[in-house]
Amino acid sequence: MKFTLVALCLILTFASQAQMLNDSPFDTRVALPKYPQGKGPKVLFDKGHFNFIVEMGLAKPLMDLATADGYQVVVDSMKFTKAYLAPYKMLVIFPAMPFKFGSKKQVTDEITFTPDELNALHDWVSNGGSLLMFDEHAPIDKSVTPLFNKFGIQLSIGIVSDSLNYETKFTIPNKETLLKFTRSNGLLNTDHPITQGEKTGEQINNIMGYSGGGLTGAGYTNIFKLSPSATIKKYSGSAPSGTANSQGLAGKFGKGKIVALGDCNGFTAMYVMIKSVKFSAGMQVTDYDWKQFALNTLHWLSI
Repeated sequence: MKFTLVALCLILTFASQAQMLNDSPFDTRVALPKYPQGKGPKVLFDKGHFNFIVEMGLAKPLMDLATADGYQVVVDSMKFTKAYLAPYKMLVIFPAMPFKFGSKKQVTDEITFTPDELNALHDWVSNGGSLLMFDEHAPIDKSVTPLFNKFGIQLSIGIVSDSLNYETKFTIPNKETLLKFTRSNGLLNTDHPITQGEKTGEQINNIMGYSGGGLTGAGYTNIFKLSPSATIKKYSGSAPSGTANSQGLAGKFGKGKIVALGDCNGFTAMYVMIKSVKFSAGMQVTDYDWKQFALNTLHWLSI
């Protein structure tokens, strides 16, 4: 655990040197599955927009967890249209880019999704679809801004830091970006079904963010609340811009539902090798409740 977060702050910067792999062991078993095996809603994982977490296989632990919980998991790389999205109840969009991961480190004016795709997504959610989407810090945040804006969510450009509410046990640079959302510090919203869970033992108590971007969305429930001491800082050559009050939002949109998160690493179970040093992060790190949070998120989106 000591070195867990160094890697997460360096993933984009050291993409060409780092080897990101799924950690082992990660227990994807679910004690009481939400649905009978293979009988749950169909969940589409997007692979058509340089979603590097999916392309590198780093979304497989979440896919396996969803499968164990009874969902029907599909991975595809088609562009979004009304007809294409129609069979699915849920869509997962890991950080999406207009260019191949690692090929650029600066913010550009390139946009990931076409206007037609955004309209198709808007209509699909409005008519009952459920969307789980992830922001990230530069160079991803600016390219996915139109996606989030389509659903009334604004993004900051840069990386969120908080000098008062971060994980203090790590002796690493930039540890102020490792934000803590807990019941004790009041930054974890405990009044939402995702944090409450459906059954005994599913309550969320302790979450740590692995860096990432900031969100603001009127009409959404703020799950991961940013404190007044949180700021947006420069990352990867981009000037910081915008404001934010959240790293996790959940809400209804038309007949559908949306969960938007400022970072995706909590929904993986990865480790990163940088100069022969192993760094772990995600659902397999038992100090935090990411595995249960991922399950609770799927449950809320599917009902």
